[in-house]
Amino acid sequence: MKTRSGYAQGYNAQAIATTGQIIIAAAVTQEANDVKQSKPMLKKANEELNAAGVEEKIGTILEDAGYWSEDNVSNADSDCRELLIATNKDWKQRKAMREQPTQRGRIPKDLTARELMERKLLTQRGRKLYKLRGQTIEPVFGQIKDGRRCDRFMRRGVKAADSEWALICATHNLLKLWRSCKMKFGRLQSKTNLKQGVKANDGKVLGNKFSFISIFSPAYV
Repeated sequence: MKTRSGYAQGYNAQAIATTGQIIIAAAVTQEANDVKQSKPMLKKANEELNAAGVEEKIGTILEDAGYWSEDNVSNADSDCRELLIATNKDWKQRKAMREQPTQRGRIPKDLTARELMERKLLTQRGRKLYKLRGQTIEPVFGQIKDGRRCDRFMRRGVKAADSEWALICATHNLLKLWRSCKMKFGRLQSKTNLKQGVKANDGKVLGNKFSFISIFSPAYV
């Protein structure tokens, strides 16, 4: 993979996750720049959702400045309802959100695509949405690379690395679902008889009602 400092023996791993940190699309590329990955990843996410029987269109997609281009913004309507891409590096974006006032009122007509995106990110809604990147996709990579120590590909070649990345992401999802079920039901089942609705040690009465975990969240980030 070509980088600023020369060629590196590595790959650019991409992923799209829901607000529940469930990965719905994953791929590996040899391109170091993320600009050309936005459209293929959105297409792949829609294909995966359609294959899973999810008919609802993707809501809001949040991407960092590496994905910014006017072409990505102008042609995203068919893939999702809304696309928010930072126009500056993360630290500059956070600084702008801290220092610049919240944008309100009518949108000026003479704004460029970049200026329009910057204004949208500085609205109250834009600020709230973009902060979700720190709670969704960023923790996913942290959990995979630091928590599970999956920071190296064991196979060589794009196809081999892509299949390995798909396996890593699939096991990430399985771990998420297993831990969610364990947290919701594991401790309660050990303390109470759910069929009889026995009172648990924490004072709550349990019946036969369960909150099932949904793989796909209504909002995709």
